[in-house]
Amino acid sequence: MVKRIRFILLLVLLQAVTGISVLYAQSITSASGIVKDSITGEPLAFVSVYFDGSTIGAMTDDNGAFTLQNNQGYNKLAFASLGYDTKVIDLKPGQKNDGLDIQIRPTSFEISEVVVKPKKEKYTRKDNPAVELIRKVIEHKNDNRIEAKDEYQTEVYEKLSLSLDDFNPDFEKNKFMKKFKFIRNYLDTSEFNGKPILTLSVRETLADKYYRKQPKTEKTIVKGKRMQGVDQTLDDGGGITSNLEEIFKGINIFDNNINILLNRFVSPLSSTLATSYYKYYIMDTLDIGGDKCVDLAFVPVNSQSYGFTGRLYITLDGNYALKKFLLNTPATINLNWVDKLRIEQEFERMPDSTWVVKNENTYVNFYLVKGAQQLYAHQLRNYDKYNFDVPPAEADSVFDLLGPLHTLPVAIEQPDTFWINNRHVPLKEKENALDDLLAQLRKVPAFNVIIKTAEILISGYIPTAGDKKSTKFDFGPMNTTISGNSLEGFRMRVGGMTTANLSPYWFASGYLAYGTNDRKLKYNVKLTHSFNKKLYHEGESPVNNLSFIQEYDVYTPGQDFLFTSKDNIFVAWKVGEPVTKMQYIRKSMLQYEKEWLNGLTWRSWVYNQNNQAAGTLKYIEKEADGSLVHKKDITTSEIGTQLRFAPGERSYDGRAGKESVFNLSKDAPVFKLSHQLGLKGVLGGEYNYNHTEISAEKRIWLSSFGHIDTQLKAGKVWNKVPFPLLILPNTNQSITIQPEAFHMMNALEFVTDQYVSFNATYYLKGWILNRIPGIKWLRLREVLSFNGIYGGLTDKNNPTLTPGLFMLPDGTRPLGKTPYMEASVGLENIFKILRIDYYRRLTYLNEPNIKKGGVRIALRFSF
Repeated sequence: MVKRIRFILLLVLLQAVTGISVLYAQSITSASGIVKDSITGEPLAFVSVYFDGSTIGAMTDDNGAFTLQNNQGYNKLAFASLGYDTKVIDLKPGQKNDGLDIQIRPTSFEISEVVVKPKKEKYTRKDNPAVELIRKVIEHKNDNRIEAKDEYQTEVYEKLSLSLDDFNPDFEKNKFMKKFKFIRNYLDTSEFNGKPILTLSVRETLADKYYRKQPKTEKTIVKGKRMQGVDQTLDDGGGITSNLEEIFKGINIFDNNINILLNRFVSPLSSTLATSYYKYYIMDTLDIGGDKCVDLAFVPVNSQSYGFTGRLYITLDGNYALKKFLLNTPATINLNWVDKLRIEQEFERMPDSTWVVKNENTYVNFYLVKGAQQLYAHQLRNYDKYNFDVPPAEADSVFDLLGPLHTLPVAIEQPDTFWINNRHVPLKEKENALDDLLAQLRKVPAFNVIIKTAEILISGYIPTAGDKKSTKFDFGPMNTTISGNSLEGFRMRVGGMTTANLSPYWFASGYLAYGTNDRKLKYNVKLTHSFNKKLYHEGESPVNNLSFIQEYDVYTPGQDFLFTSKDNIFVAWKVGEPVTKMQYIRKSMLQYEKEWLNGLTWRSWVYNQNNQAAGTLKYIEKEADGSLVHKKDITTSEIGTQLRFAPGERSYDGRAGKESVFNLSKDAPVFKLSHQLGLKGVLGGEYNYNHTEISAEKRIWLSSFGHIDTQLKAGKVWNKVPFPLLILPNTNQSITIQPEAFHMMNALEFVTDQYVSFNATYYLKGWILNRIPGIKWLRLREVLSFNGIYGGLTDKNNPTLTPGLFMLPDGTRPLGKTPYMEASVGLENIFKILRIDYYRRLTYLNEPNIKKGGVRIALRFSF
């Protein structure tokens, strides 16, 4: 329900560590900041910055940053550059004027006797040389991208650093920060805005990337991978790292969409949308690294939509190749938690005239609350050792590997000498001192308290030892401690799991629960043997586990929480019809699960289960002579298997598994096929049955116009069985929005033995509301959904037509010839975290004890 909560909690942690204050100079007036192009937001190098009326001045650096001061009473600062209007600003006398964001306006340029004015209000695409130029670039882009080669190999070095931005606390006056005076020795300067930063973590990866055009295949072999920093203990099973890799994906400007921050931005080189989505302006001709280029600026037509401002530097050799580009997000873009974002990429021409990516830099300033401490992220990618003639034997051995990503066993154990000799770009001095910083921070008790609190909030578990590297048992998950239902009343639960510190191959987990009304003790015990050595928990990828499960607990027929626990405190608040039909289930299960790197997962199981009717649910069997027999319980024995295939799915090592809501990688299609076989006479099993299910789901991106999450499912029970073994459509009676559930359908309202269902949710990302004056400033986003199921109950499983079956409970009926349908319309991004939907039932409107409409809510953290 809270997809982005781990990343947001990390921001909370980083903000809790710091205090913000301003240091004042006594008589010196100083200023620092960045000078940018007012149209594109691009930082400008070599701009003259000087105190007006004086000879005190300087030039901005390659990143547009400047720092200047005087003690002679000058309080006006001027900015001048060829091709831009001079700008003068007032400063606060005798103070530090830090973090200045200076935007200077371009003047007109005359290029090839055509005058183009970026600030001109009327923009036309007809006979516009800038538009004609970008069309030529798009026309030639497939020839200029490296994917035009039949195959290639390159070595990629990646570094992601996370820092506290504009970190300038008063260590003397702030009582809390007095304990951290040593931090001064670790302060650095931001490459993005020139402000002081405190680097908190660095992640590095060195890999070989292979590409083959026919059939199109990409493989990445990770040779080295390491992480340093304060968030190392917070990275529960590598879940944070996996999500950061998804957030900061490498971009390809030649694609129609640019994938970053879990969104799709329209590329300025989009073959379908570029000229209608952006305005283009020819700014100048420049020499960049020996290549004469046109400087082409662009801005989105709608500054709140998912587009960029920026510059394209296009070669003038007739090939229309890209030498360099800069991308910035507009200040008014409907993007959460991001104050500023800039992407830079440079290309170089190889001896055979192929243009290849040389390096890529992504800079992002994240915030939790405007005006509070920000988090600065810098993602660096450097490409080297391009090879367009990979030896056939090497190429075949790589391309025959399953899956797109392979990490060598030695990758996470590479020594310092490996990184010193192989990283493309040396670490900065302060990045190299992270271990020393951590050692000093851990000597401060307040820091350790903050870190431990954050570990619990992010993982949901409480370790039993002070150090995560030594804890052998974790209590949790904590969000299931308190819940309730009509049968048990107030329910209390305590559970936990062992870790790889006890054994990297054997794991135990489970819980005890108790209800104050039924006064019964419930339990779940799971013992797992992993055939792969684990670093911390049993769910780490790739899974190859054999598990035995023993359980006794309460379940509601027709109500499965697929993406959260039924004991989650947030689903205890019910708003639908009271749920009183329940079952006590006692189950013994042996399960084997194995996943491969190509996205295939196989799971098989055998179990024996006893279902006992509870609450108002009754098992009443109708005999052939019409008599009714009450049964206390039923017993089933079953073997089953499921195949799950998700080609291209990124591995995820969080405790909740790859289908967890915390896994942000949701773009891969997922196909499932399962079959269950009931065995009568085996361990007391009372029924023979066959139950088949098949499903397909996919997130469909509509460029910057949002995405649709879709799912199609079908199933059939082939034999005569009582209603607890039939198909009960999944319903949701809680106030929260639950995926793959019907929100206006009562629990156990319908029963079927064959069905087809369809679910779709369209996240419009503000596509409509961003265009409405007065409303667009609220930055709300539209959500539409539709859920439907079509099926029926064959005569052999209809108790009114066939004896020997259980009578359907009161309020339960077969799904008829009319499909059940419901739809919703809603708004998300309310206060940036809240989604509110109104659901409306579309069919079966005249049934008793139903609700035709209702409101549901969800917490949804999204960029």
